[in-house]
Amino acid sequence: MSSIEVRHLTTAGRAGSRPLLDDISLHVPDGTTLAIAGPRGGGKSLLLRTLAGLEDHTSGDVLVGDTVVNTVGPRGRDLAMVFQDHALHPHLDVFDNLAFSSLLRRGFDKDELSDRIHEVADFLALGDLLELKPADLDDAQAQRVALGRSLVRDAQAYLFDSPFSAQSERVRTHVRSVTTQWQQERGRTSIFTTSSVEEALSTADRVAVMHQGFIHQVGTPRELYERPADMFVAGYLGSPPMNLVPAFPMGRELVMPLATMALDDALLERIGDRGVVVAGIRPEHCHDATGPGGQAVTERVELTARIDDVEWRGRSQFAYLGYEIAPEVEDLLEEVEDLLEFDLFQSFLVAELAADSTLEPGMSISVVIPRHRVHVFDPETGENLTL
Repeated sequence: MSSIEVRHLTTAGRAGSRPLLDDISLHVPDGTTLAIAGPRGGGKSLLLRTLAGLEDHTSGDVLVGDTVVNTVGPRGRDLAMVFQDHALHPHLDVFDNLAFSSLLRRGFDKDELSDRIHEVADFLALGDLLELKPADLDDAQAQRVALGRSLVRDAQAYLFDSPFSAQSERVRTHVRSVTTQWQQERGRTSIFTTSSVEEALSTADRVAVMHQGFIHQVGTPRELYERPADMFVAGYLGSPPMNLVPAFPMGRELVMPLATMALDDALLERIGDRGVVVAGIRPEHCHDATGPGGQAVTERVELTARIDDVEWRGRSQFAYLGYEIAPEVEDLLEEVEDLLEFDLFQSFLVAELAADSTLEPGMSISVVIPRHRVHVFDPETGENLTL
């Protein structure tokens, strides 16, 4: 197995448009897994195809191990790849499709290869389909065949382009789990793309958040979740995502639509002369002020609001607390969303509260948030000013 690295990788777009890949630098150590997560159309597939040598790039380097492979073709890079369109051979049955890449490169004992194919086919629920042709498969089965073909093969590293997207939710969890386990047991270097936040956070050693051809942040799932580098990462990661609300520095206080927070010297200095910022609060960091969780919070931000709606989720419930935004501030936030081509802002705050609380629309509720859990962002650059 080998590490994968890209250094300042750039692919130019059409004249006058932003780059398709924008100065990307990543390092995936040998034997680890990186998830590239982001909305659809953000360049994730193009990045994987560039790593595989299937697409040209304008500048920068691609390394497999310690070797720059910019001028090496796909076969010479020895990277296994799962394509979104599966790329199965229609004239071959499932068994031969699973074997194809390994036989092409040789070096496998045929009995050993057969044993490996049956092992992979069994845990991907393909054991009864080995004699079928691709035309006889549904989309989920075809995707598992494409995935299995890469798992059977020995390669320098593995590139998975949305490899679980066609699976039903129930099957998807299983396929993801057995694939991850198979790769980890063999110490394989893997990169996979996904639009699922949950998938990225639960599967990979490290996650790169990508949008508009740009890598916003790379880190462990916990690092990205607890210390988002910018407003896009904060708003993208999480289900539901972080509440992003306009806030106004006034003296030594930060005034939000539903609450006011005291500012310490360090944050006051970082905010500087900004007239408006964006406060970020994760729903799960909100506590009912009357419950044990809320009462245990010492340094707190407290708000009282009317509940607009409630969603009961079994383990917890989401309370939606509405607020008004001044038209000029709303215009600013819409400009940010237009620039990012992504919806970040709402006119309500979501509080995830204990399921045993009796909540109903129209009720008034007091909520507390630990002060150190509140993030503050520059609305123009997106920078997290609390880091």
